[in-house]
Amino acid sequence: MAASAGSGPVVLLGTAEDEPLTGRIAAELRALGIPIELRVVAGEEPGIDLEVESALRDGARAAVRIEAQAGRTEVSIADPSSHRVALKQVLEGPPTAAMVPVLALRTVEFVRATLLGPRSDDGEAIAAHDGAAGDAGIAASPSGKSNGSQGPGMSLLRLALNSGAIFTPGGLSTQFTFGIAARFRLLPWLGAEVMGFAPLSQGRVDFDQANATSASSWVAGGGLFLRQPTSERTAIELGSGAQVTAVETMGESGAALMGHSGRALAVAGYARVGAELALARNLALRLDLLGGVVFQRAVVGIDGMPHGPKVAAWDRTFAAALGGVEARWF
Repeated sequence: MAASAGSGPVVLLGTAEDEPLTGRIAAELRALGIPIELRVVAGEEPGIDLEVESALRDGARAAVRIEAQAGRTEVSIADPSSHRVALKQVLEGPPTAAMVPVLALRTVEFVRATLLGPRSDDGEAIAAHDGAAGDAGIAASPSGKSNGSQGPGMSLLRLALNSGAIFTPGGLSTQFTFGIAARFRLLPWLGAEVMGFAPLSQGRVDFDQANATSASSWVAGGGLFLRQPTSERTAIELGSGAQVTAVETMGESGAALMGHSGRALAVAGYARVGAELALARNLALRLDLLGGVVFQRAVVGIDGMPHGPKVAAWDRTFAAALGGVEARWF
C-alpha cells in the first residue's frame, strides 16, 4: 500500500527514555527528505493513543509510536481523506542495545516504502535488509486496520480473572463461581486455553420436601480456540474443549433423613463464545458464554438408603456466563 497524504510530517512519539531509538529514526527520515515532528509523551497508554489520533487529525502523514524499552515500534499511516488510521504496522524485536539500529532501519524502511513507494534501483537492497532483519529477530505484524478489516493481534500469553454463573439443568440449582483462564498463542489465529473455577456460592439438590443436599462445583478444563479481530479494540473467539467438575456435597438436616455427603465427578465437553474489548494494549474486558454436554453425570443420593432416590447434580447439559478482566503479555 503506497499512501500519499500531502506534505504533512511524520510524527515521532516517545518518552525521554526512548531518545536513542527516536533520534536514530529521526535522522534516517531526515536523510530521506521526509519532514518529521518530535513529541515527547508521558508513556500512559490512553494518552499516547490520543496523541496518535491528534497528530493524524492535524495533517500528519504517519505517526510512529516508539517503545525502546519493549523493543517495539508502531507505525500508523493516515488515510488522506479522513485523516484516520488506514494502516498500522507493529515491529518488534528483543529490547537490547544491539537491536536498536536494526529496529530503527526496519521502521524507517516501512515508512519510506509506504509513503513514497519502493525505488526500482533498490529492490534488492530492500529484500536483503528484510532478510537480515528477520534473521536478527525483528517481527512485523499488522496490528491495526487496513481497509477496516484488521484488528489487534493475539498476545502470546493472556491471563483472565472471571466470575459468573453456572446453570446445570438437572437437579442442581444455579451456582456462582470465580476463577482464572490462561490462553496461549499457537498461531496468529489459533490458541490453547486452560481454566479453573472455584465456587462463590453453593447450589442445592432437592430429593423431596424433607431431604436436600448442598453442592459446590470445582471446574477444571482446557481446549483450543480461534480468534478473529473485529475492530481496532474488539475481537471474538470460538473455542471448544473438555472439562472435569468435582461436585462436593454436604447433607442438610431434614425431618427424617439427610442428603448425601461426599464427592462426585462430572466429565463434559464444552463450546465457548468469547468477546473482548481492549482498554489498553495490555488490558481488556471479557465476556464468555460456555455450554456443553455432560458425558459422565455427577449423581448423589441419600445417606443410609443405598437403593433410595438419586439425583444427578450435573445432568446431561450445562451452561455458564462469565465476565472479567484480562491481562496480556508480549
